[in-house]
Amino acid sequence: MEPKEEKEKEPKDVKMSTVYLGFFPTAVTEEKLEEARQKSIRRIFGTTDSLRYIKDPNKVGTYEGILQQKIEEHCQEGNRFFSQGEWEKAIVCFSKALNLDPDKVVLYEKTAEAFLQLCDFQSAAQHLRKAYSMSAAKETVAARLAFVLLLQGQCLYEQRVYLDALESFTRASELQPLSTLYRMRRIACLAALKRYNDCLQMVNEEASRETKNPDLFVLRARLYEHFGKVTLSFYNIQDALRLDQEHTEARVMLSKWKRRAQKAKDQAVNKAVKGSLKTALLKINQAIEYNPVDAGYFLFRGSILRRLKDFGGAIDDYLKAVDLSQGDEEGHEVRSEGQKQVLRTYNDFAVHCYARGCYEEAVLLLNKAIQGEKSEQGLYVNRGDCFLQLGERHFALEDYRQALELKPLAPSLQKRVARLHNEMGLQEFRERRYPQAESLFSQAIEHNPRELKYYLHRAKSRMFLQEVMGAKEDLVTALLLDPKREEAHVLANNFFPGESIHSLLNSKICTLAKALLNRRLEASPAYEVPASRERLEGRGKEPPNDAYVLNEDPGKSRLEKKEKKPQDHEERRLAERLAACQRKANEVNQELKGVREKKVSLRPASVRLDPNPHLTEREQRHSEEPYHWRKFTQGIGPS
Repeated sequence: MEPKEEKEKEPKDVKMSTVYLGFFPTAVTEEKLEEARQKSIRRIFGTTDSLRYIKDPNKVGTYEGILQQKIEEHCQEGNRFFSQGEWEKAIVCFSKALNLDPDKVVLYEKTAEAFLQLCDFQSAAQHLRKAYSMSAAKETVAARLAFVLLLQGQCLYEQRVYLDALESFTRASELQPLSTLYRMRRIACLAALKRYNDCLQMVNEEASRETKNPDLFVLRARLYEHFGKVTLSFYNIQDALRLDQEHTEARVMLSKWKRRAQKAKDQAVNKAVKGSLKTALLKINQAIEYNPVDAGYFLFRGSILRRLKDFGGAIDDYLKAVDLSQGDEEGHEVRSEGQKQVLRTYNDFAVHCYARGCYEEAVLLLNKAIQGEKSEQGLYVNRGDCFLQLGERHFALEDYRQALELKPLAPSLQKRVARLHNEMGLQEFRERRYPQAESLFSQAIEHNPRELKYYLHRAKSRMFLQEVMGAKEDLVTALLLDPKREEAHVLANNFFPGESIHSLLNSKICTLAKALLNRRLEASPAYEVPASRERLEGRGKEPPNDAYVLNEDPGKSRLEKKEKKPQDHEERRLAERLAACQRKANEVNQELKGVREKKVSLRPASVRLDPNPHLTEREQRHSEEPYHWRKFTQGIGPS
């Protein structure tokens, strides 16, 4: 113990050093100087000991060099792990390098690829977005980012998360607006979400961009089918088959529409035969919706509309049938039939207007019909009737003459011409132009020798022209046609007062008149009702498709109105009397109902006098005695 204590008590050797601070040197011990050095190192490097024992700091390098060296080490290590398929370690190394240099674009792309291999699409998309914002080659990064979003959207779509998948596909489509793939995936998501309106809008836009894709037209056809627009669906199927004639789905849909159209057409024919024209119209409309390019369907609907008096719609359908059969060699018959039906519908429309007093419109329609068919006699007859109603007798006569050239022996036309000549002759007679009147009456007789009044009119004109024998001949002819006609008797008595009807009928001039009349009757065609008009006389029957309907005979209609006028007057009077009786009965019923409701007593409240009063015996006795009147001499008083 003692040696140690002695050693401690021995004085220690203290080394001194001289430190120059400013101009004056300071003596500091070595211990103090080392302690100060350690303190400064600790202040710079902290508690770490890695850099304390560097002997030569100048050989280590600058701060930037050290940092770059460390980044390269992390990148090399990350690439090594990436090549070995150790994606998580590669991501750690790339993340360390990004922490040291966050502006290195390549590291974001590498990290995104590693995340993509791990199917972490969200992280991969985030790193690619960072790279897209910093990179100069934005197109390449945008294409890679769109591809990642496509993969993400496809995974979500297969998991039936359609809304999120739609968002991913939408972002990918925004990055690559010219890519059809991304737009088609959006369409698929919209269809899965049952947002068919948006889906149809996108399909329309896509079809306007890409007109050579038959699948697009088939898809749009299905969407139109969903919305009930069968006609548009049919047209899209046709467009698809025009691009690819062997497209299986398009051919299946087309055959389906055609079968449905034919079924609806058969039902329409069945209903039309039974007389249910409105139901037949609905069925043929369905057939046209399923197959809007069949000209036969439009022909049939035109005939239905024509029978329903919808002439404008019928004309449109016939013209549509003609247009559809233009380029088809097999549609020659349909085209010719459609053209004929158009002209016949113009004629029917004109007859309809004529019956309602629209004569000018009827003339315009008949002009169109005559332009297309100049060899149809009935069109000229109908237009002549319209001109006659408009007061244009000369135009009417020209149309009648044209019709006579086409069909000289038409009885109804002969009657019309005769009636027109007679009216013109009466006009000339009223204006005292008797020669012209006599000529017109002669033409009327030539066209219709069976009409008695024409002979009487000509007889009057001849009397004013002082052709007595001619007038006498006309009177005798009129008597031969109808011996009991009062008008002929009156005229005979006025013109030949000294001769009786019997003497006129037994005279030589009667023999001559009879021979001339027989000759005229033999030359004139017998009047027969046309077949088309016979069909129209039946109630509820329709005009045939292959006949031109004629207007109602103006002269006949006037006679029918005269005959029906008294009968209509009697029916009106009878109806008025029945209505008055009914009103009176109703009033009585109302009074009785009011009495029953008020429960009024039926006993009379007023005093009633006996219509046959019975006198008592005293009254009877007094009534038999005479009454004695008193005599007054000096006023009234007792006698």
